[in-house]
Amino acid sequence: MLLMRKQGKSYRDISSEISKSTRKKFPLSWVFNILKRENTIPPNEEIIRKNICNLEVQPNICDV
Repeated sequence: MLLMRKQGKSYRDISSEISKSTRKKFPLSWVFNILKRENTIPPNEEIIRKNICNLEVQPNICDV
């Protein structure tokens, strides 16, 4: 969905494509809410760095 949105597709186009490919109804509002939620989640790299680089627990692991 994110890739389609970055390509300039509308929420309606994304909704219809996902509905066709999954054979399940994906309303326009679901697509909008899913993409909105995904934009508030930090990228995986940030999550991994945060989990690995907990300075209180493992101070030397971040000294790269």
